[in-house]
Amino acid sequence: MLEQLFFFHNPKAGGTSVVSALGDLFAAKRRCPRIENDATEHAERAGRYEAFRGYDLYAGHFGHDIYRIVGPTLPAATNFRWPVDRVVSLYRYFRHVVEITDAEARDPRWRSVSLAKRLTLDDFVTCDDPAVVLHTYDHHYRQLTGSGWSPIYEQDLAAARTLIDGMIWFYVCEHPYESLAWADAVFEGRLANIARLNVTRAEDTAEAALSRKAYRQLLSQNQNDIALYQHALGRLLAEVTSTEARLIA
Repeated sequence: MLEQLFFFHNPKAGGTSVVSALGDLFAAKRRCPRIENDATEHAERAGRYEAFRGYDLYAGHFGHDIYRIVGPTLPAATNFRWPVDRVVSLYRYFRHVVEITDAEARDPRWRSVSLAKRLTLDDFVTCDDPAVVLHTYDHHYRQLTGSGWSPIYEQDLAAARTLIDGMIWFYVCEHPYESLAWADAVFEGRLANIARLNVTRAEDTAEAALSRKAYRQLLSQNQNDIALYQHALGRLLAEVTSTEARLIA
């Protein structure tokens, strides 16, 4: 039975639902509390994560920099979503769900949210403001190799692929049935069905339409995330196929 897990929660990729299901497998006192959730908190921590060692479940928008300190041998998992759709969903979440005051709108900590509320979809996803770039350029890749809250690319694709290959499981948003079939084998049938939580939809058709130019730019901005998504999808399908073949045999 799985006794420990470090879950790299990739924002706006079905992770809230996964974390909710994973949390049911661990006693509340064994779940690590919030470590950091944005660039400001990441800067304030300044790499000081030793106090968070000793828990059985780590699940948050945590990066590999935290993983290296609290327990680099912990079984790991994460969640994937086609990078373009993930960024578009993030924009809608910032624009329509996250509420900020007038004072917060002027606070650098909330700059990405403030810009999402002021800019069109196309303008936001192609914006070169550093606060936005953290979310729209290879966020998952930086999370799995360093920190999603830092613009620094710490390792190469090979290191990220190696981490993914060593993960005991991951969830791919576009393939819920396959993800859950694999989970049944990994978690011995103990992982509950993953409900669709924290879903943010477009409020009008104009907002839902990403221009072809913006789409192409998002592809170029997320080449590493796309490579990791494709790599993970290949492993997911291989895991499910081999599992089903064993069950049939």
